Amino acid sequence: MTQSEISDLISALLRQPSPEVLRALQGTLLAWGEQRQTVERALEIAGQFHAYLTELRSKLTAREYSELASRLDIGAVGVVALENLVATEAEEFWPRLLLGSLGEGLMVAASRQYIKAWAAETEVVHSQAAWFLAEALWRTSQEKQPELPPEQRWTTIQLLLAPVHDPQVSAGEKAVLLGRVFQMLLLSYLVELGRA
Repeated sequence: MTQSEISDLISALLRQPSPEVLRALQGTLLAWGEQRQTVERALEIAGQFHAYLTELRSKLTAREYSELASRLDIGAVGVVALENLVATEAEEFWPRLLLGSLGEGLMVAASRQYIKAWAAETEVVHSQAAWFLAEALWRTSQEKQPELPPEQRWTTIQLLLAPVHDPQVSAGEKAVLLGRVFQMLLLSYLVELGRA
């Protein structure tokens, strides 16, 4: 797979995070012949992201889902962030990714409320996604920053995901935060594959 193809995958994932894009990504990852462990981690995260988006889609109206998708589209800011991450040295990639995700999480928690009325129905979906993401973040952090003390690792992950467990944060804000964390985790593995 070429660097251009990796960039196209990353762009699609960031601009149109949908079950359809994730199915296309699945096919590409399954055909990947190298770096089996990285591919397997990317497939696992993509599969959980697909399940999350599919479940959300079933609970939202078309307008609400479109609005959620637009919130996950990182636009021009994301392209600059992506270029910075791709250009980052391997040992600095994970800390920059984690700090960027933490900033996103805090921004989402403070942003205005967009999607309402389905909070109770989606609370279980958000909780399950947060459970998966906590473990995925832990494992990715262990791979990328093995020297980080476990207490600091867990505290950072809990801080990042705290809005998901806060009853004052709207369901829409939780969906955006979780979607962004899924995107960033997948991005970390796709960038790794692109560097191979």
